[in-house]
Amino acid sequence: MEYPMSQEKNELKPAEAEVNYNVVNLKWLRRQNLPYVLIWILYYAWIIAFATWWTASPLTENVFSTQLRELMHSITLVSSAAFVFIIRKEWFVKTARIGAVLIIIGMSVFFTVPNANVQTLSAVISSIAMGCVNISILIPYVFLLNNTEKLYAVVGSNLLIQLLSLFLELNTQRSIEWVLSAVILAVSLGTIAFFRKNDIVEYIHVPKPDQPHFQRRIYLSLLFNCAVAILCKGVGKGILNVVAETVGASVLTWYYIGGLAGCLLYVLIYTFTRKAYIWLGNMTFASVAISFMLNAFLDHIPGLTVPFAALLGLGSTMGMINMYYILGVIGKKYDSMRYVRLYILFIGLFGGGSGIAVGTLISMGGTLELSVFASIFSVVVMIAFMFISPIMERAEYVNVWGLDSQQAEVDNEQLHAFQKYRLSRREIQVCKLLLQGYTMRQISGILSIAYPTVNTYCTSIYRKTKINSRTELLQVFKDYINN
Repeated sequence: MEYPMSQEKNELKPAEAEVNYNVVNLKWLRRQNLPYVLIWILYYAWIIAFATWWTASPLTENVFSTQLRELMHSITLVSSAAFVFIIRKEWFVKTARIGAVLIIIGMSVFFTVPNANVQTLSAVISSIAMGCVNISILIPYVFLLNNTEKLYAVVGSNLLIQLLSLFLELNTQRSIEWVLSAVILAVSLGTIAFFRKNDIVEYIHVPKPDQPHFQRRIYLSLLFNCAVAILCKGVGKGILNVVAETVGASVLTWYYIGGLAGCLLYVLIYTFTRKAYIWLGNMTFASVAISFMLNAFLDHIPGLTVPFAALLGLGSTMGMINMYYILGVIGKKYDSMRYVRLYILFIGLFGGGSGIAVGTLISMGGTLELSVFASIFSVVVMIAFMFISPIMERAEYVNVWGLDSQQAEVDNEQLHAFQKYRLSRREIQVCKLLLQGYTMRQISGILSIAYPTVNTYCTSIYRKTKINSRTELLQVFKDYINN
């Protein structure tokens, strides 16, 4: 069947397409994926800001006490590690809704029943459900969102975390904190109503003939990010607590201001540098290492408190953003649920659990001498990782997937060849099958969509690429075919 040529004037030139394909370009955000981006920003921010030990203040009690936060955080990590081995991709809508209902019930009981034992039980049940929701929203984050959507989801959530943490530290009215917590949680869980099972079903059944081979060296990212979790959010948080109890709340304020700067710097690095992942890894370890070294001199030079806190906040925030962003990039590039499971098990349970244990031990020790010793030890470990970084680069650790992190989408199948014509996700699927020689009726069966719908997609493809026949289509995408 022949299709008429389009006379559209707004097609991108190839050079412009390459420039606009940069991951930070907001044009690559897609309306249909906004629920998955929004819940990641709001729900993840709520979890970290209100219900984890990582942001528990040693100076004030917020919605949950520090001890309860430790319990909830630990249970959520274990629950997430368990559910990631149970939940299948196509279940994510159902499990997200079940988990959301249990969280709402548990938190409602917690806020309305004053009995301490009942509150603890409801917090435990809610934490188990949080692990279920964590994995349910992780699936569309990894396998549906493009890299631009992933980047702004994790940067947006960490930006909100810093703002919420600043508010909780400066606010003196606990009733307002409870209302704010309830509103953010309700809005974030409400977005689950817009989740669509067909999104992931379509992804699962689309042929992926060019899926790259998963190299074992990619597992080095687990070791790298486990170190980030333990050193930045474990040792770093423990040292921060000791300093805050000695110096005062200003330390925490500068820590969160540093975190805000980390969010901005992360986007700027991906905007203006190549091999951004290497830059960000080195800057994360460098800023936290310098912060730890400054901590060793705080007793003698109090003026170092501000750069200590700001650098620790900057490095910790960039490390956490990078941790989740790279998980999304690698998971989708290799279409590997196994990698996602090992990542959550290794980083969440081992890294997060060890971080909480070490950080709590330092906080309970409560002496500058202990924190100085922890600083020196951590600096040695961080310097070792900084030396390892160029070795990983020479081993083509980054070249496998690192360059993809700087594009709007992973490039397993030269997706930029399709994106420069502004083809939709479904149009790309149909176009690939056309290029593989399938008829429209065969494509209808493969994608489980009606024949007239396939015909509509083909018409749109021909119009956007300004061609009239399949022969011309083969010519337009000859580089994709020959690769």
